[in-house]
Amino acid sequence: MLSLDPRKNDTSLMLDLLRTGAAQMVCVGHAVIFFAGGFNERWPLPQNAGVALFFILSGFLITYTLVERSKNPSYGFGTFLIERTARIYSGLIPALALVIIVDGIVLHFVNDPSISAAYDLRTLLVNLAMFEGYRGSLSEFSITQWRQFGSASPLWTLAIEWHIYLFVAAIFFMGMKTSTIPLLVPVAILFGQVPSHHIFYPFQTDGVGQGLFIAWLLGAYVYFISRRIRIHPLAAAGMAVVALAYYLLSTHAGGEYKLTSYLALAIFILFLVQASQATRIIGSPRVATAIRFCAGYSFTLYLIHHTLMYAVLLLGYRGSTVAIGMILISNVVAAAMAIPTEMKHKTIARFLSRLATATAEEARRRSAAILNLSRRCVQRCRVQECDKQEEAKKPSTIRHA
Repeated sequence: MLSLDPRKNDTSLMLDLLRTGAAQMVCVGHAVIFFAGGFNERWPLPQNAGVALFFILSGFLITYTLVERSKNPSYGFGTFLIERTARIYSGLIPALALVIIVDGIVLHFVNDPSISAAYDLRTLLVNLAMFEGYRGSLSEFSITQWRQFGSASPLWTLAIEWHIYLFVAAIFFMGMKTSTIPLLVPVAILFGQVPSHHIFYPFQTDGVGQGLFIAWLLGAYVYFISRRIRIHPLAAAGMAVVALAYYLLSTHAGGEYKLTSYLALAIFILFLVQASQATRIIGSPRVATAIRFCAGYSFTLYLIHHTLMYAVLLLGYRGSTVAIGMILISNVVAAAMAIPTEMKHKTIARFLSRLATATAEEARRRSAAILNLSRRCVQRCRVQECDKQEEAKKPSTIRHA
């Protein structure tokens, strides 16, 4: 049986390490391209590989969450939505606040059209609603096409992830609880369009983002396979190395979004999970703590690094030293921002859950009060009607003076 209990094995720690690595790959990739001249096209671009890795990990972890948490009968779509909202928006809202400030300062000195064209309230609200970069049945209408806010171009993947979350969860809970079908069918229709597009088609015409939902589904498949097989840790570690080597040798720049590349990464994750299920890979508690800390701000790092780097790029700074400096600055800023926000997403989820419960109870109380008032009014009307009927039946008397 697959276990992510950190007291039993290092699998959850390995997944945190992969999540940290994916965020750092995107950060380093953009820094090198912006300031240090780019990469040798013989190898996969780290920023693209990091995105693919994110989606495969997401497929694994979300599927694990849905399957394991749904063993509790009280766990439903509402709970899932609250937890995902806390997880995503605890990082997104502070990141957008930073983008507003940094881009506002940049536009004061440099009139960059790539920022100013998407630096407005409507674009901000669309990004908060996760409908930027919409691909679906209404894509032909210009009103549905919105860019990422300001310089926050990494948000294109976040919208895809969000739509996948809600689409997959709607399908899952409709299968688990048929009573939810009338409620969740509209959710599945609305949020299934973007994932469906990203089965075969890219986000951009150059192929970026092609098949990302396939990558996500491969991550889900890795979870189901991991529940059913057991491989000796040394053999699994060896196969993980082989899969990673194959990925690096077979994937060139621009090929990170191909199915074969997704498969290689998924196989790598599968065997890494198997290698960590029965043994401790990280022996040092300090190293484990460092990995978990870095994983705790990885989402914020992914969201803000591009804005910080692009601002420095527009100011004219270049060179390897600048690239290294911006990588460090992005990490420090992301960690500082995430400590009271992203790293508190579970606390935020509990608060939202209590708020939702209190709101629902208040709504039920008000509904019950209105229902009782209606019943009393009906009863009073019936009593009055009966009194009138009784009065009408009485013989009339004529009084004589």
